[in-house]
Amino acid sequence: MNIVAVCRGQPGLGRVVPAVALTQAIAAEGTVTATFASYGAGARFLSGSGYCVVDLGSPDGLFIDSVAEQALRVVDLVQETDAGLVLIDGEFFLPVALAHLDVPVVYLANPHDLAGPANTFRRVNRRLLSYCDAVLISRLGCPAPAPRPDLISGTACLEVPALCRDIPLEFQQPSGPARVLVSTGGGSLRSPQLRAETDRALDQVLDVLAPLAGHGHIGTVRVVLGADATAAARWHSRRPWLEITQGPAALADLYRCHDLLITRAGRNTLAEAAYCGIPTVVLPVAADPHRGGEQQDNAGAVAGLPAMFTPRDWHDSTALHDTVLLALEAARRGVRSTGRRGNEHAAAFVCGLVSGDHHSQRGAV
Repeated sequence: MNIVAVCRGQPGLGRVVPAVALTQAIAAEGTVTATFASYGAGARFLSGSGYCVVDLGSPDGLFIDSVAEQALRVVDLVQETDAGLVLIDGEFFLPVALAHLDVPVVYLANPHDLAGPANTFRRVNRRLLSYCDAVLISRLGCPAPAPRPDLISGTACLEVPALCRDIPLEFQQPSGPARVLVSTGGGSLRSPQLRAETDRALDQVLDVLAPLAGHGHIGTVRVVLGADATAAARWHSRRPWLEITQGPAALADLYRCHDLLITRAGRNTLAEAAYCGIPTVVLPVAADPHRGGEQQDNAGAVAGLPAMFTPRDWHDSTALHDTVLLALEAARRGVRSTGRRGNEHAAAFVCGLVSGDHHSQRGAV
């Protein structure tokens, strides 16, 4: 089967790696040839990882419009590759552009795009995704796959545990000072409030880690900055324990060589951390006026896992310090919390869709 996977490519990789994970799971069911279409950070990551990728070029706005040149290029790509399936993550206008093609279209949805208090963004998403053949909702904390017929009239919706790539699960027990990985997420969706608050969170974290490094409790700290994140100038002076690198970057290969993760509460990073079990300090950054509750919800969804630690208020340096100490102790004792993932259930659902005739109601409203 030929698959075309279209992924929103900026600001980070949160809409790219779930499509990669699902494509790999589908390939386990049979022969698959996958062509990815993305832009920005997404295209760079996919190309650097050896995938077949078409760089669509960044759209003029936040999303690819249904009649934009990128959308027309996707239509051509589906036809040129004789695709038997189109996966879309993050570009909710595209199903309209593909509606005239006789190819199953599956959308990978963030649950916050569809479920929750009614607002314009969710109403628009529900209407546009009615042009899909099916919608997969990848949700942190989902205990088991469950149909969601309440979300989009005429379109099959399945909620599954979060999609996650294969990540090496072998960890070395810390034999010396802890190695800490800090992520500020993919980016800030052009929200100045979210960007400023993310940078503030990083500053707070480094203020807490610096004395711990000075006293030998922490050996190294590696910071991976989001697409538009910045570290305060004072942290750029040379410190032997601190390394700051520009992102966004895939973290999957970094977990096993670190003992502790400190991260903004993005869905994709928390899904990976919960799956591989690395002790994690979760920082819900809730400054965005439109989607400020999303990170709080993400943190709540993983709060029951034994290696996930969320301070009562990361703005409070004492609370953050105490939470970091708890997480470091968990890392020292080898506490792990391997969570669920929905890859296999999602792949079976998609393969069943492709093998049957499920797109007769496309566009129902």
